[in-house]
Amino acid sequence: MSASSAGDVRRSLLAQLQEEIHRQGGTALLALSATSHPVLYVRTSGRLVPVVVVHGVTGGWWFIWGRTGQAPTTHVAGAAAALCAEHTGSAPRRNLVAERRATLRGAA
Repeated sequence: MSASSAGDVRRSLLAQLQEEIHRQGGTALLALSATSHPVLYVRTSGRLVPVVVVHGVTGGWWFIWGRTGQAPTTHVAGAAAALCAEHTGSAPRRNLVAERRATLRGAA
């Protein structure tokens, strides 16, 4: 498989995962690069988790994320559910930059 067709497969699979994450109420952004290695960034519990697609050593394609997260690309809904499991929409969003600036102003 050529690098450009592998990149097309990766983009397509990550786009499917992004759609499923959005359907489940999560937040995800697909970063398309000029190379064959796009990355899907998923917001979970206030942090961004990068997700990539790799070709498995025994065949097939896999979503991988974090240190141990993985799922075969044939299980898009399961991968999305695992990535959205930590997502809590009920917690108020915090502006960490503003909080840091406020503490710095108080120290001056």
